[in-house]
Amino acid sequence: MGKIIFKSSEHQALFDKQGFIVLPFLTQDEINTLNIFFDQTHPSLIENGFVSGSYSPDFNYKKTASDKIVEVFNRAYENYFVNYTPFGGAFLYKTPGNQSALAAHQDWSIVNEETDIALNCWVPLCDITADNGPIMILPGSQYSKHKALRAPTLPFFFSGNDDVIMQQLEPMIVPAGTAVILNQSVIHYSPANTSNTIRKAITAGVKSAGAQMYFHYKLPDENLLEVFKEDDDFLIRFDNFMEDIGERPKLGVSIGNKPYELPQYNREELINLTHQLKSDAGFEVKISQQHKQTAQKPKPSFFSRLQSLFNSQT
Repeated sequence: MGKIIFKSSEHQALFDKQGFIVLPFLTQDEINTLNIFFDQTHPSLIENGFVSGSYSPDFNYKKTASDKIVEVFNRAYENYFVNYTPFGGAFLYKTPGNQSALAAHQDWSIVNEETDIALNCWVPLCDITADNGPIMILPGSQYSKHKALRAPTLPFFFSGNDDVIMQQLEPMIVPAGTAVILNQSVIHYSPANTSNTIRKAITAGVKSAGAQMYFHYKLPDENLLEVFKEDDDFLIRFDNFMEDIGERPKLGVSIGNKPYELPQYNREELINLTHQLKSDAGFEVKISQQHKQTAQKPKPSFFSRLQSLFNSQT
């Protein structure tokens, strides 16, 4: 049995099986508080795109937003979690438009996932529909089921066959204030906001109490990862997010290199793997003729695609 982080054994069991769990989280007063705070701290918005508060170069803004989110989330944290440590939060918003999609990806490996847990609490501040950019998840794709490390300088194990992943995603159509609590390693995606209103949400982190934070950097042209010990707030300390995450870290303390080779799958193997992961998580597998196509050429890494998205907004 892995480390426990949920007070409820039923919640823990479902989280362990699916890699995520959906729970009521914020009260209406808390939703109102965070919506007002968002409006106060975002007097102007980009016209068409996806924005995370963590992209900002303004540390004071990031720290103020993170502290406020943790303060408001604390009641729900205490209700659901045990032996945990929050590690901050950020606003996510999508203005209406086709440029607001976020590619399928996994969040970085930031704790030792053999011994500790890191969670992402994704909480919308408006009702989520199929049109305004729901988070979509591949059930069962967490680290305990598929042990791939993640870093902005690494491709994903599914890179080049993203459509295989997309076919099996499950949309989280949830009311405002509901938390989609996902393991940091679960594959997720978010389509464009094609509604006529802004989609506001929050991402906030929780980890096993006292777990050391890490950042991994792949050495160019070598099957080596340099591992850095990081402070709990390192995710909001990048001066230039899009540039800094692709370079050898300026933050943290290097504890040396370790050999690492990303798991490799051909198209048929990846189809079988995703089907097995999703089935084991208790979800129906979707079968499509498109999965019989020949393998595609490798696509750019998620970091490259994210960089392109960011550049299109600036």
